[in-house]
Amino acid sequence: MTLYILLGLLVLAVIAYFFFRQKPKSGLDNYFISPQSQSDNRLKNLDLNKSSEGASYILDTNKLSIPNINKQKEKAEYKADPEREWIINLISADGASFKKEDFNKMFDYDWRSKFSSTIYGFSNEENRWTYADAGGTPEIYSKLQVAVDVQEVFNEENPTYEPQKLKRYIDELEKRIKKYPTKLSIEQTETLESAILKAKKLVQLNQEFNFDAVIVLQADKQFKGLEMWDALQSVGLKWGDGDLFHWSNEKNYGHDQHFSVWTTTEPGYFFPEEIKDGNMNPQNLVFGFSIPRSADPKNIYEIMLNSVKYCHRRLGGQILDRNMKPLNEEKEKRELSAFIKRMEQKGLKAGSDKALRMF
Repeated sequence: MTLYILLGLLVLAVIAYFFFRQKPKSGLDNYFISPQSQSDNRLKNLDLNKSSEGASYILDTNKLSIPNINKQKEKAEYKADPEREWIINLISADGASFKKEDFNKMFDYDWRSKFSSTIYGFSNEENRWTYADAGGTPEIYSKLQVAVDVQEVFNEENPTYEPQKLKRYIDELEKRIKKYPTKLSIEQTETLESAILKAKKLVQLNQEFNFDAVIVLQADKQFKGLEMWDALQSVGLKWGDGDLFHWSNEKNYGHDQHFSVWTTTEPGYFFPEEIKDGNMNPQNLVFGFSIPRSADPKNIYEIMLNSVKYCHRRLGGQILDRNMKPLNEEKEKRELSAFIKRMEQKGLKAGSDKALRMF
């Protein structure tokens, strides 16, 4: 009997072990979002927050030409954009107002996960359009719209333009409005054919102009991680977002960073702990930025080039273009100017709200 009891206890112990033991960590377990102050403390603790030289003068914002845009007012208006969105009006048959507690049930998680769209509402109380289903916005609206970004719907690897991609929104809305507390009808502001034509033009623009300005500093073998880190910090670049180095944009126009630095050496970004331990010695540094999202692409490219030259002086290697060929400075600048001119001829200004939404 004692033997059976011991065997039973042993079995229970084994079961408890497998049940309560810690699950193996996945790659996502090491991923976390931290504020810049926490990143700064991380570098300070590793003694990687100081640079041996002061070359931040290279990142001279006085050489940039960026429009002065005032910060948006607290009660700024947010409304659908007919140039890029297919707008569907929801009409209340008896003129009743739309209550957030009612239409939030209609636009539930299932809708949000399967029908990418933005819900806009007009508030009589605040006399403005805004995101109707967002927190901190009014509870009652006199008008309600469903806006579908046609570029997002059709901008696929192999785009096809069947009307069904948009018609399914109408079909689903027809089902959902039947459950709404008051009688609703649907009004399309343009035909499916018109929306598809708009999508084709937007996708074509995206494919034509979605390009980065890139300069590569390629090592003869590999750069020493600590020397690389010091050179990038000396030029004034700041490590942080995405574990990359950035020249941040402090203006309210254009992309958040003027340019960034990454590497093609695995994992593609820089962990300070790996740098400190000598385990990360990249084969190259890639300096780049999105041209259409840039606040001032011509002047930023010039400053980025000077930053690359500084790092080249410090680290050696070769300065290459995106095709890994020796950089032809004048050719790159001419092509960049021509690219920006073609954008403007198509109604796209680098760094504008329209460009930021499209790219």
